[in-house]
Amino acid sequence: MKDATAGFKAWRAETLRAIEVSSIRSNGYAFQVEMNYRTVRAGIRIVETPIRFEERNEGSSKMTLGVQIESALMPWRLLLGHRRRPALPG
Repeated sequence: MKDATAGFKAWRAETLRAIEVSSIRSNGYAFQVEMNYRTVRAGIRIVETPIRFEERNEGSSKMTLGVQIESALMPWRLLLGHRRRPALPG
């Protein structure tokens, strides 16, 4: 995967059930990171199809400092939490 926080995702219902999407508590971009992490951990393949938003070639990011920090910390939280919890079914 090249962009863990890409803006468009399509999920299969069986994937959402397998990763227990209802138990995810993160928000914003970190939500996408956690979804991807759980998917890979469950052994489910992720296919990335690049898209390009022409209107986003210029301008400022809508990500606040808080969102950036949450997104940067999420992989560490997932890694540390993974060591404490059993593997997801799959």
